Amino acid sequence: MPIIKRFLQLNAGFVTGGALFTGYSYPELMREPGQLWHAMRRGLRLITTGSLMALDYYKVGDKITSETHYKAATRMFDCFCENGGPYIKLGQMFGQLQNLVPDEYCEVFEPMCMKAPTTKYEDVKAIVELELGKRIEDVFSEFEEKPIASASLG
Repeated sequence: MPIIKRFLQLNAGFVTGGALFTGYSYPELMREPGQLWHAMRRGLRLITTGSLMALDYYKVGDKITSETHYKAATRMFDCFCENGGPYIKLGQMFGQLQNLVPDEYCEVFEPMCMKAPTTKYEDVKAIVELELGKRIEDVFSEFEEKPIASASLG
């Protein structure tokens, strides 16, 4: 079990260091603890996923199979979907890198290219109102709650 103990110690160190670095680099997040917590959770999710992927490859040694790639790609896909935002764009890029990454990654990430995840209406409304400084109803005569389609920022 020493590898698991070391894995947990490294994750704890990364989280602590990441929180301190983030707070130092972005002091505005210190005034918004919810945003800082959200950023830390995304970072922790990414570190944990990367560590688990590395462990998947470490376990098989030189005998890397299609199943190993598929398992790692699925872990990464789930992490990127959960983290959202720029991770969606990064996932879409993975889906297009047939010459650089194993085919399994392209296969797993293809749905991200064809159908980007949607954001809840309440979240969209809050962002739009914050940016405009007014209620949506005061600015727009109509604002659809259900998206027609979804996309990522280019």
